[in-house]
Amino acid sequence: MKSYIGYSTNSDIRYKATSGGIGTTIIKWLFDNKLIGTSISFEFDPITLRYVPKIIHSFDEYQICGSIYQEIDLIGFVKSHQNEIKGTLACFALPCQTKAIKSICERYGHKVFIIGLTCSSQQTLDATKYLLKRINIKEQNVCHIQYRGNGWPSGITIKTKDNKKTFIANNASIWNRIFHSRLFIRPKCFMCKDTLNQHSDIALADPWLKEYISSEKIGMTLATCFSETGNRILTQAQNDNYIHTNEISWQQVILSQKSTLDRKESYRHHPDRIKLFRRLCTKSWYRFLVLDIGLLSLHCKIKNCFEKTMLLKEKRK
Repeated sequence: MKSYIGYSTNSDIRYKATSGGIGTTIIKWLFDNKLIGTSISFEFDPITLRYVPKIIHSFDEYQICGSIYQEIDLIGFVKSHQNEIKGTLACFALPCQTKAIKSICERYGHKVFIIGLTCSSQQTLDATKYLLKRINIKEQNVCHIQYRGNGWPSGITIKTKDNKKTFIANNASIWNRIFHSRLFIRPKCFMCKDTLNQHSDIALADPWLKEYISSEKIGMTLATCFSETGNRILTQAQNDNYIHTNEISWQQVILSQKSTLDRKESYRHHPDRIKLFRRLCTKSWYRFLVLDIGLLSLHCKIKNCFEKTMLLKEKRK
């Protein structure tokens, strides 16, 4: 297992992707070298406000869309589109999707290469709808949403039918409070055990390290190779000048995701408390107070105290 930090040598891909563009560039390298025949891209549907997966057979069909902060039934999509897979499939997947996608493809006789995404939690579409409500944009007026990309750490760009663009930063914003409120994450995210996507071939992450947070504006990718195939592909892509990387330690990767890893560890050690917290977050009266009356900031403060208390208890053990 080796870890790297780097970026795409294609400046356009590096800028448009979520962080550094290594994942997108690996897809391009695999297609260019005819090592895959199929991948999955995503298109935004303004009617449903959802990103819709699409089978593609060349990189020309690929759309760079940054992060996608809404749930997608990728497992169901892969299962129902097996007859469209030609050659090896390469696709991005969350930790909770990786093993299932591999299993389905193997069952149907397809080879698959997984570019895993490090994940703190996945939001439901309601998080996006609530954001639109808070910034006074009607759902029917939206023509496009991009959650990240176009620099780092960037934020959400919303285009409306009157040709206006609204930008909400990824950090220190209303979206940041919504994202970290735990009010919109999927139930299974509360007990997630694989933040770093260790069943993927290559796992990608944001470089949440002091030296990059203070200086990086375009994008860098943390990439960890969990398989020999992943390491070989990353090395060959670098040799062909598709990407530039430097090796880093596993400890730096862990440090970059420390807050998420610590939180999830404390969640797993306090299942009863988390169960109560989840119940509270689903109560209609509580959601009315927080989301409709306007107590989101207070909720986030309480949530932060709740999580810090659990972390302190873990450290004292």
